[in-house]
Amino acid sequence: MDKRKYYSRLRRGLTSAFFIFTLVPTLLVSMVMLYNFRECAIEKITTSEARMAEDRNDAISQYLNQQIVLLSTLAGMYPLKIMGDQDHLDQLFKSVNERGDVVDLHVIDSAGTQLAYDGPYRSSYRGQNYKDAPWFKEAFVAGQHVSDVFMGYRNVPHVVVAVTDPLKTYLLRATINSEKFNALLLWAQTSPNGDAYIVNRHGEFQTPSLQGATSLDTVEKTLLKYHKGTATWTIGSFRYTTRWMKEGQWLLVIKSKISDTMGTFDVRRDNSLIIIAISIVIVLSLAVSLCHYMVRRLEQSDRRQADVDQQMVQVEKMAGIGRLAAGIAHEINNPLQMITNQAGWIEELLPDEDPNALKNLGEYQEAVTKIKYHVKRAGLITHRLLGFSRRMSAEKEFVSVNDLLEETVSFIENEAATHNIIIERLLDQNLPTTMTDGPQLQQVFLNLLNNCLDAVDHDGRISVNTKADNTAIFIEFSDSGPGISPEVMKQIFDPFFTTKDPGKGTGLGMSICYDIMKKLGGTIEVKNGKTGGAIFTLMLPLIKLGESG
Repeated sequence: MDKRKYYSRLRRGLTSAFFIFTLVPTLLVSMVMLYNFRECAIEKITTSEARMAEDRNDAISQYLNQQIVLLSTLAGMYPLKIMGDQDHLDQLFKSVNERGDVVDLHVIDSAGTQLAYDGPYRSSYRGQNYKDAPWFKEAFVAGQHVSDVFMGYRNVPHVVVAVTDPLKTYLLRATINSEKFNALLLWAQTSPNGDAYIVNRHGEFQTPSLQGATSLDTVEKTLLKYHKGTATWTIGSFRYTTRWMKEGQWLLVIKSKISDTMGTFDVRRDNSLIIIAISIVIVLSLAVSLCHYMVRRLEQSDRRQADVDQQMVQVEKMAGIGRLAAGIAHEINNPLQMITNQAGWIEELLPDEDPNALKNLGEYQEAVTKIKYHVKRAGLITHRLLGFSRRMSAEKEFVSVNDLLEETVSFIENEAATHNIIIERLLDQNLPTTMTDGPQLQQVFLNLLNNCLDAVDHDGRISVNTKADNTAIFIEFSDSGPGISPEVMKQIFDPFFTTKDPGKGTGLGMSICYDIMKKLGGTIEVKNGKTGGAIFTLMLPLIKLGESG
């Protein structure tokens, strides 16, 4: 699988997992919280409206009872002879009605004839007889009566309260002040679109609707079913709180629009949703960032592991090359030794030959000398190969940096000469030895010299300088090549980074140099020269005898 697709798929998978395991629980908790919040708000509003219904019931019942008590007191104090006197009734009405709770007073005998009246409808009630009125009969039977709203002789909707005297010789009736009676329900309006009213068992309004309704609709008539205490009903977009009063004859109704009463909840819900949404965005942003961070770290870890694996392959390859070089050197040394022996034997035999018999004796002797020279040169090369292969896993020892450089330069001198490249050595002859890993350091030298050869290409110069102070040895490699661009310089020590053509470099050389110098306790730096070319500077700690590195 393509690595880029793999990491992209992994990133999407982790992000989806974070989405599921953070978003879903958050949404579930939020939904449960808002649901419970709504239920609590509804319960609170329902309790408040029930308490309002009970309060208005108590207020209305108390108001009616006050009127009954007042009339009963007056009927008990004055007999029919006094109460039937018009002048006496006028004075009595004026004295007991300072607050204007009642509109008028009637004195009616047991035969239903009105004996006296005081109020604004004097002309309408003169000579009236009520013996056939239902309220009159009920009042004489029960001793008191509170009527439903009816029109009567005045053709105006009104409610009357009537009581008899203890001997039931006459009846005292008062008409309730409708404005004051209706005002008792104004406080029960819980919202702008709400309503509060009283209806009788037949659904007829006993108080005017605050919203101007004149009758109950079909659905609202289901509220007329008798129940004890206070009840709450939800019909469409309205909530109804009802309570029967006046011994089940009247029904107090408090009507509220749910959207109005839930306004405070809606505001708090919206605020909560905003907070939840912001929290979700923050959590998801953190989750996405964390996923990207984790995948990036995993990618870096995989890349480092790949680098290590590649370096191990390189090490194995170098070890294999070392073993191969050792084998080749051994194989070459045996015939070289034989050639040397034979050349020496020929050289010893030639002086014994007759010069006259051998016309080309001088050329033979010169050829033997050249054979021995080139065999010696080949032997030196195989000796270096054997020495390099034997030191592939050597431990730290005291190393002469100058000698190591000379040996390393000798590996590339022929190639440099072939390309007309001059290698200059400016070595400090008083350079001290230091405790280090020679083969590892030689590998750094060889990598840097090969890079210099590649950079110069032909007809150029490579310089190798050494110097030291009290704490370190400095080795500088410079060339006359084109130098290094700032973009390349930022990545030059990264694994697998190369500017060479495909197949001509692995991109590990400079990374290996960097790692080796770091393991040896030193550093490697690169910069461009003032007159062109690149300069690599190695710093190697100076470890003397008796010190530990």
